[in-house]
Amino acid sequence: MDGKLRGNGSMTGLQKFFYGCGEGASTFATTAVGMFYLYFLTDVVGIRPSLAGLVVLLGNVWDAVTDPFVGWLSDKSDNKFGRRRVWILGSTIPFAISFAMIWRVPAGGSQLASFIYATLAFMMYIFMITAYMVPYTTLAMELTSDYDERNQLAMWRMVFSIGLALPATVLPKVLVDMLPDEKTGFMAMGWILGACMLPLAALVVLAGRERKPKVKGPGFVESLKSSLRFNPFLKALFMYVCAMLPLRLLMASIIYYFNYYLKQPKYFELSMGLMMIASVVALFFWNYVTKRLDKRRAYIIGLLTLASFILILLLPPSVMMRILIPYSIVMGLGVSALHIMPVAIIPEAIDAAIAEGYPASEGIWNGVVTFAHKISAALAAFAMGIILEAAGYVAGVEDQRRSAIIAILLLVSIAPAVLSVIGVLIARGFKIGRTEAVEIEEKIG
Repeated sequence: MDGKLRGNGSMTGLQKFFYGCGEGASTFATTAVGMFYLYFLTDVVGIRPSLAGLVVLLGNVWDAVTDPFVGWLSDKSDNKFGRRRVWILGSTIPFAISFAMIWRVPAGGSQLASFIYATLAFMMYIFMITAYMVPYTTLAMELTSDYDERNQLAMWRMVFSIGLALPATVLPKVLVDMLPDEKTGFMAMGWILGACMLPLAALVVLAGRERKPKVKGPGFVESLKSSLRFNPFLKALFMYVCAMLPLRLLMASIIYYFNYYLKQPKYFELSMGLMMIASVVALFFWNYVTKRLDKRRAYIIGLLTLASFILILLLPPSVMMRILIPYSIVMGLGVSALHIMPVAIIPEAIDAAIAEGYPASEGIWNGVVTFAHKISAALAAFAMGIILEAAGYVAGVEDQRRSAIIAILLLVSIAPAVLSVIGVLIARGFKIGRTEAVEIEEKIG
């Protein structure tokens, strides 16, 4: 590994801003998919909930190969434009097109035909977002090795992630309400959001050039196996999953919560908008907390905050409607913490492995993180479909049976709270703080 990384502690604010822009391209896609795709398949296309969950599961199982492999390929890339940036720009247009195509499942067809089309389209989308996101996430640790600067890069990523999640959340519902039917609305949303991804990805190239490795990187299999043997990285990996998975469950099930528990779908956009605006503002608060403490302790505080707030969703609908506006704002504080901390912790664990002589490839190990995130989200979506179907959920029926309501509350509140607590327990054993990070950087040289 190089000695001092380029721009170590000296990146400009504009460079950090340009790096954060790249997250916006992914945010448009992942937010829309996370919040609406399962609903789109069940309520618009008409696929059974168990099959809809299977579509997402199969697409993400495909990541078992593509995430680490794309990371390895980007490690091996030799291009004067930069080994990560050439992947980012080269995958942007196919990524946008593949995203648009997953919202074109022909409604009214047979269950089997719709299932096959949705599965193939989703697998293509998964591959293209992998080709974009794995090199993008790896780029951050190759722009700087400064402890606080890496946290600032993570913060700017999340400014765009949460800030642009607002239009990605609201736009589909707005288009559905404006256009003749839901099918047309979702189709239009796919192309509009796909077009918005392109300029955001292009701006990443202005964040700076990543370093070139002085030595040849480890082999694919060797580095992949080593990632599963290094304990601090495994802890950071599970901390990442236990932070991101509650968000996935919350985002995927919240529309069911508004439609069938509160029975107030018209407040969905307002509530989500307030929560996301508050989340963006809170990112600067969490960045301050990290500077005062460190990433691990800020992570623990953030997850405990979310676990406490999310259980409030279990209150009776009449109570929730009275407190919905202030609750949505306060909830943004917990959501914000889960976005920034896990992203900032991963690079420290990879550097620790390099310092101890492990054959750690930045691209492959970041690919492992991306894979773990996606496969856990896919399993959650699959389980969500199974749980809803087993509980007797019927798409489009306003008065759901009690068992379906209980299932929705389990998915939107109880399960995310439990996962957050598990993340806190894992974080207690993660020992890389500010002091340790400085020692690791000195050891690497």
